[in-house]
Amino acid sequence: MLHSGRANEDFYEFKWGVKQGVGGKNRDIQFYESFTYDGVDYFLYDCVYVYETGQPETYIGKLVRIWETPTQEKKVKIMWFFRPIDIDGYMGDDVPRWNEIFLASGKGKGVSNINPL
Repeated sequence: MLHSGRANEDFYEFKWGVKQGVGGKNRDIQFYESFTYDGVDYFLYDCVYVYETGQPETYIGKLVRIWETPTQEKKVKIMWFFRPIDIDGYMGDDVPRWNEIFLASGKGKGVSNINPL
């Protein structure tokens, strides 16, 4: 489980995994297929729980891009899943079950975002 908003990020183990390639326009960006965070291996296209301090529910997402910037910032692009309560009013007459989740698609606010590691 990835954590957002941890007070002391330096305490947690981090190690890059397999390199994937460099950026197209910006050749200083290094992409990766995997990384290890706090003793857990994560791979491209893994689904993850993301815990944000102070929030009662975890977020669920899919890792769709993993990279390091020229200034050594570690980043992931996460495509989000929605719970039924998140999409209430968008399903018409269909009523999703309480335990279903829905992978966001398309473009727009809330579909995906870039997060620091």
